[in-house]
Amino acid sequence: MLAQGGSSQNFLLPNGTFFYILILFVVVFFLIAKFIVPPIRQAMEERAERVRQLQRDREQADEQYRQAENRHAEVLSEARNEASSIRDEARGTAREQAAEQRGQAEREIAEIRQRGERELDTQRTRARGDLQEKLPDLSRTLAERILGRSISDDSAARSTTESYVRSLDSSGSSSGGSSASTVAAGSGAGSATTEPGEG
Repeated sequence: MLAQGGSSQNFLLPNGTFFYILILFVVVFFLIAKFIVPPIRQAMEERAERVRQLQRDREQADEQYRQAENRHAEVLSEARNEASSIRDEARGTAREQAAEQRGQAEREIAEIRQRGERELDTQRTRARGDLQEKLPDLSRTLAERILGRSISDDSAARSTTESYVRSLDSSGSSSGGSSASTVAAGSGAGSATTEPGEG
């Protein structure tokens, strides 16, 4: 009878076990879809969003790096231009200062030369005045010592002195040789003026 009962069942027709397995599968699928898939999907979406954010951050960083590099190049260019302008300005200032110092030195040299010329003219005038005052007495004294007698004629000594001073003004030569010739002329003139008196 058992053999007959087993043979009487058709395996193509679902039985209670099939429905139990089907219900269990639906429950498991529902549990998986309700509690397991959403966290996994959320984690995958968050991971994808992080990847996209990282991509955007990298692109933004690259853009900032390019901007910073461009700014750096601009700053370097401005610094080079500013350094070049400062160097040119310093060279121009140095040239101006050198020209100003050279002009000032030339002015000081010219002023010193003019002052020296004025002092020389003053000394020459003073020496000429002293010579005009002292030369007649000196020439007379020298002539008296040479001749051994007194010379009383002042006109000859005065004319000798004036001619000597005129020779100094015209020639500008040394006073030693001129004074010697003048003294000699003075002594000759003195002797010439005194000899008729004695005779």
